[in-house]
Amino acid sequence: MRHLVVILVMALSGILAACNPSDQGKPDRKMLIPENKLVDILTDTYLTSGMLDVVEIRNTWGQRDSILNYIDVIRSHGYTYQQFDSTLKYYFIVKPKRLARIYDKVTGNLLELEARVMNEKGPGEITSEDNMWTGKKTYSLPEDFTRDPIWFDIPVDIPGTYVLKADIMIFPDDGSLDPRVTVFFSTVDSTGVEKRDYWQEVRLHKDGESRTIEIRKKLVSANRVHIRGWLLNHANQQGAWQKHARVRNVSLSLEKPEPIAK
Repeated sequence: MRHLVVILVMALSGILAACNPSDQGKPDRKMLIPENKLVDILTDTYLTSGMLDVVEIRNTWGQRDSILNYIDVIRSHGYTYQQFDSTLKYYFIVKPKRLARIYDKVTGNLLELEARVMNEKGPGEITSEDNMWTGKKTYSLPEDFTRDPIWFDIPVDIPGTYVLKADIMIFPDDGSLDPRVTVFFSTVDSTGVEKRDYWQEVRLHKDGESRTIEIRKKLVSANRVHIRGWLLNHANQQGAWQKHARVRNVSLSLEKPEPIAK
């Protein structure tokens, strides 16, 4: 998610610069928005960007110049787009490492909001019968993706042993390097830094045979935890290549729910 936040910030910065091309040079520190307020604004602009993908909202607001929607968000926090532009320029030019920490805080806010939505189902309502996988149950490569490792990100809110299953076939002419399944529990601490607890990785064979992979790991505490990873991960390599694989019957389930404390 963080890379999407970065892309949005860069896009906003470019749009605002185009709206105010004469404002070049070193940013004015007197115009800076406090860091905690900047985090709130960036969180809301990300949510606004996502809402514009909803058909009903896009039909109502999509014809409007998109920058005006973001300026409305900035103004709702009591600041002007000039202040927002100056603040981004300051962090880009003077404190890029600090900006990376701000990205992490925005990501933390978004993960917390997502977890709250998921919690509406209520603790204890997930059973071993539920498939919590949120993506497609079947993938065909390169038809679906040419090189995509099939990233997933699923919030969970109950301690217990989680199990990921899938039937995976890698064809002999698959061009990926070291194909494997990579999964980890992801948490974000109070400073916005992500902590990862990796499951056992599964190496995949390029022999054209379908194999059922099944990996599990126990989660002790489910405070703002996400299960993340790549169904068809691979090592980086240069040159022209593509994947050739089939993935079917993907599922993520809770094997042994822990009793809920009363």
